[in-house]
Amino acid sequence: MKKFILFTFLLCLSAPICFAQKSRLPIKPKQTQLQKVAEISAPEWKILTDALQAEDWKTSAPLAARYLQRLKTDNDKKHLAQLRYFYLYALAGKILAASSAKIPIESDSLWKELDEAIGNFIGKEFVLPPRLLMLECSQVLNYICPVKDNDRALRVAATNREGTQIHSFDYVLFDKKIAFDEHAGKETFLGGRLKRAEFNQDMSKPWVMRLIFETGFVRVIVPKEK
Repeated sequence: MKKFILFTFLLCLSAPICFAQKSRLPIKPKQTQLQKVAEISAPEWKILTDALQAEDWKTSAPLAARYLQRLKTDNDKKHLAQLRYFYLYALAGKILAASSAKIPIESDSLWKELDEAIGNFIGKEFVLPPRLLMLECSQVLNYICPVKDNDRALRVAATNREGTQIHSFDYVLFDKKIAFDEHAGKETFLGGRLKRAEFNQDMSKPWVMRLIFETGFVRVIVPKEK
């Protein structure tokens, strides 16, 4: 696979042991309540995006899940919508790592976690990381590309850093025709509502899932004036 531009991210992670006496009931460990917040702070966001860029899936997946639990509703930075994608991307990374290491039990539990997460996200809004939009996309990865013979759809092959494993094939469907040429060569956010997902049934092929989004939208990043 050819080299690609790695996506960037917005600036915009002890139960007591008791000895029972007679019929005394065991003491249950207290569950820590996560404090709800309106947005994830910039330092916390950086911890997550640094872990994602370092491909530290064991840190980034649970951290994204924790941030999702802390946010009750989305904000103007679309933290919730972005975190949904980050979480699925990190889970896919864990599955690919377990598959490469030939750890079937761990891989099975990760597939279950991914399936449950997607089930909870159906119909929810997603915002994908910003990537460059290209009109000609032969054999390139991590670019936003038109779907052949469809002027109402864009696609992305989202891979690892080396471009050797595909976390997801992302398809964003729009309600109306989009003038893609207006956005060509620009760093662009894609978003939409998750319609469905399809999983790879043959892990001899290094990809995890297809994500299909509907009610798509495009947001071009405008460079700040110096």
